[in-house]
Amino acid sequence: MAKDDRILAIDIGATSIKLCEFDYTGGGIALSRFAHREYEEELSDATRMGVVSGLLRQMMSEGNFEARKALICMSGQASLMRFNRLPTVNCTAAKIRQLAEFEATQNIPFDLNDVLWDYQLISNSSSDSVDIMSVVIKNDVVEQYTSAIMQVGCQPLLIDVASAACFNTAKACGIDEEGGCSIVLNIGGRVSNLVFVEGERFYARSIPIAGYTITQQIAKDFNIGFPEAEELKRRHGFVSLGGAYAEPESETAANVSKIIRNVMSRLANEVSRTISIYCAQQGGTKPTKLFITGGSSILTYCDTFFNEKLKIPVEYFNPFKCVTLLPDIDREKLGEVGHMFSESIGLGLRYASQCPVELSLIPINIRRQQEFNKKKPFFLMSILAIMMVVLVLWFGILSRTDKCEIQNKRIESKVKKVKEYIVPIEDSLSKANASKSQVDTIGELLLQQAKWPAILNEIYRIKPNNLWITSIKPIIGEVKPFEIQSTADAAGGNNGGEEGGMGGGMDMFGGMGGDGGMGGEGGMGGEGGEGASGQVVTIGGIEISGTSIMPDSKKVSFELGPVFEFPFSVGAASSEATAESETETSSDSEESTEGEESAPKETAKVDPNEAMAKAMKSAGATPEQAFEAACRNSRIFSSDSTLTTITFIKLSDTIKNYVNFRMQLAFEMPVEFFQVNMNKGNGAGGPGMMGGGPGGF
Repeated sequence: MAKDDRILAIDIGATSIKLCEFDYTGGGIALSRFAHREYEEELSDATRMGVVSGLLRQMMSEGNFEARKALICMSGQASLMRFNRLPTVNCTAAKIRQLAEFEATQNIPFDLNDVLWDYQLISNSSSDSVDIMSVVIKNDVVEQYTSAIMQVGCQPLLIDVASAACFNTAKACGIDEEGGCSIVLNIGGRVSNLVFVEGERFYARSIPIAGYTITQQIAKDFNIGFPEAEELKRRHGFVSLGGAYAEPESETAANVSKIIRNVMSRLANEVSRTISIYCAQQGGTKPTKLFITGGSSILTYCDTFFNEKLKIPVEYFNPFKCVTLLPDIDREKLGEVGHMFSESIGLGLRYASQCPVELSLIPINIRRQQEFNKKKPFFLMSILAIMMVVLVLWFGILSRTDKCEIQNKRIESKVKKVKEYIVPIEDSLSKANASKSQVDTIGELLLQQAKWPAILNEIYRIKPNNLWITSIKPIIGEVKPFEIQSTADAAGGNNGGEEGGMGGGMDMFGGMGGDGGMGGEGGMGGEGGEGASGQVVTIGGIEISGTSIMPDSKKVSFELGPVFEFPFSVGAASSEATAESETETSSDSEESTEGEESAPKETAKVDPNEAMAKAMKSAGATPEQAFEAACRNSRIFSSDSTLTTITFIKLSDTIKNYVNFRMQLAFEMPVEFFQVNMNKGNGAGGPGMMGGGPGGF
């Protein structure tokens, strides 16, 4: 699509700069201005930016160039072009592009952060493959050229390479309209670009043999400097025809022409080799015509030489067939340098229409700036819209300010009235919180008090029939694991003898009515004095002393009471018997369903009493062993065999099957009590549960 604008096409070659200004006002592409200038010094990394910017500024000033939107073409020497083939069997378009990007990056011999690269898919005659052309160029080289162009006030829009621009020009000029394959040989200053044009197929190669090679060889053979050799080439240079053709009278001219012929022969050999590669690897056909262009192509007899070497017709390429020349163009001057503008015309075509090969090597910072410039109108419209919305809101706020002030005054008067009730409400809330704290404290104390009846009920619920409990004593602090250290420990107790035990002789209930018991002298209702102090003490477990008689039947008799819910949190019953019960239930179920189709089953809940009864039966043949197993299966006591265990056992010498035993039981839940220390009137009763004498608990 044509553009109603003017652009500046800048072809930065290895030895010169070419400028073309194109006008798209009339709907087509028209050349309005052109310029050509060679560098006055050789380009290097240190001088490239300064030389290019200075020469551009001079050319634009002398030629009165008006356009500031710039399209840039880089020489074949600065870029690297590769061609590969990808299989397309069973590949979607997205997959092909993914493979193409991967293949393009694999062909880059530099760090990806140091280069700019692009690729394009090219069709070929095969239906199961596609050609990919990738181009890479050093990032610092592009940035130097773009910075030089921006210094003269131009805005870079895109960056192309010489071979692609020349191909687009050749396609626009229709050099392949007659069918077959045609090639364009652009003999430049440092490299010669060979471009194949055959239908939609594109192939190109940069050959490092060009005008600079000729000058270098002349300087070497004549043993002179490079400027003098360049002068000899320009003054006496032509391609020697050789053979029967007569040599010139000037010996210098004859020697220079022979040097040029030798260099051109090398170039012709590379062209022939490239044609063979194109036919063999790319599946192309042999070219039927050669078009030559470029600064070094105007050497006399150059067309005749290539016609003789390649055996195909040779013509000079006219790139201006696809553009219009405005009346102000100096046609005579253009005819002298027109052979060097094939790439510049290709840049103009890129701006005007869609071309067969479209590459973009613009740096990322310039690309972001271009995208931002495209969005600028939308930003401006958004800012204007926001300003209008703000103005409307501002006028609306002003119109409602008076109403809001009146309403605020009304609200302030109501707030003052409400604040008068805040202080009493806060006082009442503080008192309520204090009362709640007291209630919670009392509740915790009552809960601790409820633990002891639950513990006693659990003990007597699981006690075998032929076992009698003679004393229950608290174990203050953490219950230590019981380990038998000697025979004396096993026979005579581990913590203070048969009478003292772990509690040091302190009976928890005093025989349920004796001195210091819950109802005896010095118990909860015993004598007491004035002035009491105390502390919270943790009970880790209890020590039970008792006797048992084993019936002659050698079978333990027990009747487990019903399981009841505790008013406090306790651990779940866990024992080996429970696991064994579940295993046996599962095994029975599997045996009963053997040979039948499997179906989902719900896991049966195990009765705690059933699991405890199995544990008691398998524990041993004595009541105290059954009682030990039952305690380990209780939710109140620990299932650890070193914490809940028999610590003392002694058979009677006089009574058959009569046993005295002592056990320690570790609690699964914390049990605390407030131990009262009476300052006066403690009495002299027996040891009680919570005080140690009359007036205890």
